Amino acid sequence: MIVAELMTPKPVTVAPGDTLQTALERMEAGRFRQVPVVDEERLVGILTDRDTRPHIGQLTHMRVATVMSAHPFSVRPSTPVEKAAHLLITNKIGSLPVVDEGELVGIVTASDMLRALEAVLGDTSEGSSRIDLDLEGSGEIQAATSLVRAICPVLGVGTYQRKRKQPGHEILYMLVPSTSAQPAAHKLKEYGFKVLAVHF
Repeated sequence: MIVAELMTPKPVTVAPGDTLQTALERMEAGRFRQVPVVDEERLVGILTDRDTRPHIGQLTHMRVATVMSAHPFSVRPSTPVEKAAHLLITNKIGSLPVVDEGELVGIVTASDMLRALEAVLGDTSEGSSRIDLDLEGSGEIQAATSLVRAICPVLGVGTYQRKRKQPGHEILYMLVPSTSAQPAAHKLKEYGFKVLAVHF
C-alpha cells in the first residue's frame, strides 16, 4: 500500500500571510489539527493548532509565517505506507504533507494510518474474528491456513512480531467469519497448533 491510496487529495491550506485567526477557523471548520502552508502551490511549512495556542488574543494580528514550522517532514504519493507511519511515530507528528515535484498534492494523517491498519487486519464489525497462532514450533503457515480453509473461508492472513525483543518470533493471524472462529481454533489446537487467542 502506498500513500496515494490513503491521502486526502487537495487538502485545505493556508498562506504564510494569512492571520492565525483565519488558519484556526479553517482547522476548526475541517475538524483537523494541522494545515499545510503553501506559497504558490509550493509547500513552505505546516501549522498546528498547538502553534496557535500561545497566541490566543493576538490571532487576528499575527501571521502564519511567524509561528509555522518551516521545512516540515513530507512524503511522496509513491511512498510506502509503512515508511510514512514510521515518520509519524518517530517524529511524534500527526500528519505528513504529500508533495510531488515540489507541489503539495495531499496530506496523510495518523488517522489514515489507523484506517490502513484496519484494512490490513480486517474490520471486525463486519462479522469477522481474528485467530492468533504462535508459529514457533507449530508448523507452517500453509498447513494452518489449509486446515482452517477446510472448515470455513479465510478472509485474511498475515504475520507480525509479538515483541520487538524477540526478533524472528512471528505470530500468524487469520481472519475468519465470527461464526466459525471457535470451531477453527479448536481444529487448529487438535492438530498441534498453538492458538494464542481468538479475537471477536
